[in-house]
Amino acid sequence: MLWLRENQFVWALVHGQTFFVMALSIVLTARRNVRLEVAHGLMLLATFGFCEALVAWIPVWIELLGVSSPLLAWLRLLLLGIGYAFLLAFALQPLVSSEGRQWRLWIGGGWALWLTGMVAAYLAGVPLWHILLGGEIVARYGLVLPGGLVAAWGGLCSQVYWAVGRERLSLIEPHMRVVGVALGFFAFFGGLIGPAAHFFPANWLNQETFVQATGVPVALFRALCGIAVTYGVVRALGVVLNEIELWLENVERMQALTSERERIGRELHDGTIQSIYAAGLMLEGAQHNISGAPDVASEQLERAIGRLNLTIQDIRRYIFDLRGGMPDDDLETGLEKMLKDFRVNTLLETEFVVEGEEKSPLRAERRQHIFQIAREALTNAARHAQARRVEVHLRYGLNALQLRVSDDGIGLSAFPTNRGQGMRNIRERTRLLDGMLDIATAPDKGMTMIVTVPY
Repeated sequence: MLWLRENQFVWALVHGQTFFVMALSIVLTARRNVRLEVAHGLMLLATFGFCEALVAWIPVWIELLGVSSPLLAWLRLLLLGIGYAFLLAFALQPLVSSEGRQWRLWIGGGWALWLTGMVAAYLAGVPLWHILLGGEIVARYGLVLPGGLVAAWGGLCSQVYWAVGRERLSLIEPHMRVVGVALGFFAFFGGLIGPAAHFFPANWLNQETFVQATGVPVALFRALCGIAVTYGVVRALGVVLNEIELWLENVERMQALTSERERIGRELHDGTIQSIYAAGLMLEGAQHNISGAPDVASEQLERAIGRLNLTIQDIRRYIFDLRGGMPDDDLETGLEKMLKDFRVNTLLETEFVVEGEEKSPLRAERRQHIFQIAREALTNAARHAQARRVEVHLRYGLNALQLRVSDDGIGLSAFPTNRGQGMRNIRERTRLLDGMLDIATAPDKGMTMIVTVPY
């Protein structure tokens, strides 16, 4: 215990290194998941990690350099306030509506008020040591303590549930629980246990009394919290990324299967023609024999009819077999189910908008073409576009319906053009629907695909 107490600067270095590695790990891992809503929120946690690392290192630098710089002391306090404000924002964001941003203004306003108060105290002639001490205690009690407790209480779990969905919650929830518990402990070691002061609870529970009671520096426990947060975040994002890759591979297999089925359907056309041609020869023979050999003609007619009935059965069987893989619902319900599955499997933010009312139900074949077009467009957005948000808009007009799929990704010009035949399939299906295909895109401006299908 004595060795631990005498090497507090070593533990301060470890404390800073831990949070720096945590922030860097989040940034590198989240870049692979840049389109995920969970990854967007974790960037707030990464900012806190970088600030916490610098806050832990600056006193060590001052000690090693043997200089006492007010500028470095102010810089440390400023970074401390910024980092802890980002931690509170990270904890609160899943508990508020994504539509309203007032909570961010409240946090920013609180931080600005905190900074203004210290500047005002400095201009009023308050000693610098008192300003730095009071500013740090206010930041720890007012930002770290509530932020860590909210995260531990369940803010992280509600964020994960909202972004991932019930189907994938069991895969990621244990790792995010680790993050929440670690931030809860950090609320104690980083928020409640701070510098000593002449008021409660800082005069009773502070870094000095904690070290005297336990013999262990607080920086060691803060470092352990950083290690736990790093483990939970990296593991959670790794699981999400693996699930997305598996889903995309499954979609590609389904598309390959659909393409193969269509190829078989086209090849079946040749066999069907041969069967009908054979039946035609029998009918020709019956025509020649109908006056001279009516019995033979009758037998040939029966054989031709039987052959045609078999051909009809084969065609029906192939049509029903080749139709698989797409929903058999009405257009609006099928698209809504498809988009729900897309969101659950990719974690992208989605929106489905329906305008107008369906004039008359489409035939099953035309619905299947529209479903395939929508699926192809959604897959492109998930696989190639690096999009964060996808919107599907279905509008029923007077003479035609319009399907619009738009994303905020990198644009069509940056797509890998040598993979698959997605756009070719979309164009071919639009042609089969006697429709029109319009594509609006630009680099880093996303892509909007509009398919207009006449009734």
